[in-house]
Amino acid sequence: MCISNKIGPPVEGDDFFGREKEIRQANRLLDGGHSLLLSAPRRIGKSSFAKRLIDEKKGQNWKCVYIDLEETTTEEGFLRLVIEAFSKNRIWKQVVEGMSKGLSSVLEKIDKISLGPVELNLAKNEDRERLYKNLKDLVRHDENTFIVVDELTLFLSVLNKKEDGSEKVAFILNWLRSLRQVSKTKVQWLFCGSVGLRNFTAALNLGYTINDLMEFSLDELSRDEAAGLLLGLCKSEDVEMVDEVVEYTLNRLYWNIPYFIQIIFSKLVEDYDGKITQEDVDIAYRKLCSENFLTTWSERLVEYREYEVPARQVLKLLSVRPAGMERESILNSLMTGQEPTKVGIVDYTLSKVLEMLENDGYIIRKDTFRAFRSPLLRDYWFDRFVQ
Repeated sequence: MCISNKIGPPVEGDDFFGREKEIRQANRLLDGGHSLLLSAPRRIGKSSFAKRLIDEKKGQNWKCVYIDLEETTTEEGFLRLVIEAFSKNRIWKQVVEGMSKGLSSVLEKIDKISLGPVELNLAKNEDRERLYKNLKDLVRHDENTFIVVDELTLFLSVLNKKEDGSEKVAFILNWLRSLRQVSKTKVQWLFCGSVGLRNFTAALNLGYTINDLMEFSLDELSRDEAAGLLLGLCKSEDVEMVDEVVEYTLNRLYWNIPYFIQIIFSKLVEDYDGKITQEDVDIAYRKLCSENFLTTWSERLVEYREYEVPARQVLKLLSVRPAGMERESILNSLMTGQEPTKVGIVDYTLSKVLEMLENDGYIIRKDTFRAFRSPLLRDYWFDRFVQ
């Protein structure tokens, strides 16, 4: 088995490895009429998993749609991507005799959008509402259909910062919910992305817009899958790694997500001289702590908005304590230099931050302690922001 070491972009086809149990579970839920919220930390392989699910559903003769919202920052761009994807995959109803003139005109406009730039009039609320309603009425719900929306939260986070952004965000989320609520629909959805949708909607008091979604978790690979991935990468590069070194590598990483396995392997093959030793693994690990493979974990904290600064304070504290800290100790540290009367506000902020950091995979809770989930990420944080 040969697997290409593609770091960053989603992997497809023969490069997708493992996740057989999760694929079976997701298929059962989709077949049972559930739409899914793929809940997983960053770099866990959500987009790769979603694309493998699309392959599965295509094999079952479902219509499938993949919409990547990382490509846009505007509401018009969002609509174009949705319209073009639905049109390409024939999700729209066919023009039939008796269809209202309004819906027929929208179909004509859709054809024009797929051919080139067409103005979308969103200036007035009534025009926006009419357009979205017409689009909703055009969607077919009588055929098995699987729609993946990737990076929804990233797009909405950018949109939220613009003029009237919060209203547009609420409108889009409610519209998507209305599509899922159509009676006897055979259209199932999966939403995934590198920023937590639950965190985002909760911060805006819009949690109700996604409370119909079934939470689907994706975590690290099983030990056998992690070992299989590493050995598969070795085979693809004609690299020798004995079982003891494979185990040592996985123990060093501790949190065995595909991305971490891929990046440490990329360092191991740089100076490969015919055999990989435990010392080589330690050298590769130290290189990762000082390079840029993990910078997105810091960059994405900007999406925490007013919670970014306290989140960074918590991560800085935990990076110097490998065993972790109890919540009370973290609170006491955050209260340093603060007026005692502010303890209630700081305590509430800490609760929000801890929940967000846990949901996004930065930290893990062990009894009363919080600690970095990944030693690699912890050591990177210490090297970059403390040392």
